[in-house]
Amino acid sequence: MAGVTVDLLTDEEDDTKDSRIFCADPDLPVVFLCTQCRLPVGDSLAWVGANPKENIIYLKSVTKNILVDKEQKVDTEDESGCIYVLLSCCGCSLLLGRMYLCTPVHLDFKRNMYCLAVTYIDSYVLGSTISEEFVDEVKKPVVLETQVKVLEELAKSQTVLNLMIARLAVVEEKIESLRDDSNRILHSKIYADGENTF
Repeated sequence: MAGVTVDLLTDEEDDTKDSRIFCADPDLPVVFLCTQCRLPVGDSLAWVGANPKENIIYLKSVTKNILVDKEQKVDTEDESGCIYVLLSCCGCSLLLGRMYLCTPVHLDFKRNMYCLAVTYIDSYVLGSTISEEFVDEVKKPVVLETQVKVLEELAKSQTVLNLMIARLAVVEEKIESLRDDSNRILHSKIYADGENTF
């Protein structure tokens, strides 16, 4: 993903906003928006990485709402020898970042990536409005508060299981007793029938 250098970031950085983008829940997709006009510029399906020190995110692809400048520029300051083009929002022309076309070997990871400055990007986590009560209980972690409840439920289940085993043993005993009784009756009947034939 193309990298945006620190000179694209303002001095009044909002640490809360930056941590929201860098610490997004990996299980939920994130949509990245232009801070000024709110047009979507990318999403986490194209996520390649981030540089929290420079407040940059790297995406391998973006939406059609990002305009890639045709004029190539040479970075003569921090990353000498890099050739890049500027990325801006189609809706409001806000400068969002850079895409590096040519880099030295140690910066090859930035080549042909969309490097977007976190300062100019808002994020929205899809599914973040879902109420807690709809979260799948199986996915909830077992914490100290829930551990007591889980242990209580296990104890109840064990008690019920022991009762069922005891009842099953009684039923099996009765079945065996009935089988023995029916065998005795059958044998006595066969014996009686045998005596009658003589």
